[in-house]
Amino acid sequence: MTSVLRLTKLDAALRQLSRAIQMHFDEDDPVCTHTLAGAASILLTDLVEHHAPGSTWEQKAQEDNQLTKSAFFRIARKAQNFLKHARDDPTETIDFNPSDTDALLTLAVFNASELGPLPPSADTFQLWSLALLCPDDMKAESPFREAIGYFGDLQRMTRAEQLASGRKGLLEMANP
Repeated sequence: MTSVLRLTKLDAALRQLSRAIQMHFDEDDPVCTHTLAGAASILLTDLVEHHAPGSTWEQKAQEDNQLTKSAFFRIARKAQNFLKHARDDPTETIDFNPSDTDALLTLAVFNASELGPLPPSADTFQLWSLALLCPDDMKAESPFREAIGYFGDLQRMTRAEQLASGRKGLLEMANP
């Protein structure tokens, strides 16, 4: 007999996020990883907007890039929307870059951090993304210095090495 799970939206989002991070670092199916990350991202964005209107990390990124809301989401969620809708464009194709999932997961993790403590997988991803995205002129500053000290200079690594470093960190942080 199947048990019924009672979940809050935050519970569901954090479970989706944790599994998507694991899949991402394991180099599991990139389409499924992006789809799951997208589901978590939408829930977390909605929850942050509900708790603190106007303070999502998508809004911060939109403002930093001087984009309208619709322009930002058209760019940021292009692959995500392609992977979940077919009504208006059943024959469309996309050139999907699995590294686009980095940005989607980064925004989701930063939104999750606005709602409470992060699960170990999201803590790991947050630190990994800081090491990955650190501007060269800020590598000596905290928290970038700590992230690079832990994961290495991800910008100088191949994609496989970057993900292997994340996988190693996930194992270490989940089992201290």
